[in-house]
Amino acid sequence: MTANLPMGIGLRAPHVDEVLDTKPDIGACEVYSEDYMSAGVSWLNALDHIRSAYPLSLHGVGLSIASADSLNMNYLRRLRALIDRYEPLRVSDHLAWCSLNNRYFSDQYPVPRRRFVLRHLVSRVHKVQDFLRRPILLENIATYLKPDWADEYSETDFLIELVEQAGCELLLDVENLSINVLNHGGDPATFIESLPRNAVTEIHLAGGEQVTLNGSTVHVDTHSRQPSPATQSLFRQASDRFPNALRILEWDADLPALPILLATAQCCVSGMIQ
Repeated sequence: MTANLPMGIGLRAPHVDEVLDTKPDIGACEVYSEDYMSAGVSWLNALDHIRSAYPLSLHGVGLSIASADSLNMNYLRRLRALIDRYEPLRVSDHLAWCSLNNRYFSDQYPVPRRRFVLRHLVSRVHKVQDFLRRPILLENIATYLKPDWADEYSETDFLIELVEQAGCELLLDVENLSINVLNHGGDPATFIESLPRNAVTEIHLAGGEQVTLNGSTVHVDTHSRQPSPATQSLFRQASDRFPNALRILEWDADLPALPILLATAQCCVSGMIQ
């Protein structure tokens, strides 16, 4: 159960030694799976110590679950080795594709919400979960330009069908949700309330930025600052609806000192950041 855990953090390399030395009150530590797939002994041993002190979550960016390519079995074997060693509380990746013709890209790309895509995803999720011997969590992604294809499902209906048919779980990223609403419109509160309570088992919170593209303002998921008040409000709504979900503050670019990161995480829970 995670209902009584304090806020967790995305644990990045500059903070590992300090976390091990000071043992702060953290609900969980989440690391990028790919950082440890080919890591040296010192990194792996450090993660052993982290795992002995905190619940651990493995979050990936390379699964490419929606790709038309065959599943990357070498990737899955390395992921399963990490799972077997560390027995993480959660294993997650993105509901997206990031590879084509065995070439990998640096971003996560959206999928059409259509019946044939749903069938494709369900089949692949079953295979991945059977191989890993556990459920995986799939995260809603941020999109910056509205796709020009016609969908057959709303996003929430698509997610509900995927969970029901594939037996997977959801990682709700409220920053991605907020970005999509700012870029394309929609009702984020209704989105959160429409998801089944037992489907969302982890929540991500982060802070993004605005850029200008062809004269228009586009909101981008940069993980580079404190979450906005609007995103914090969505986070607290999501925390209320999914009280047993693991909660993680992500911060990657312009990474602050660990005390600032921990204070930000605590303030997001209490609603003190303005």
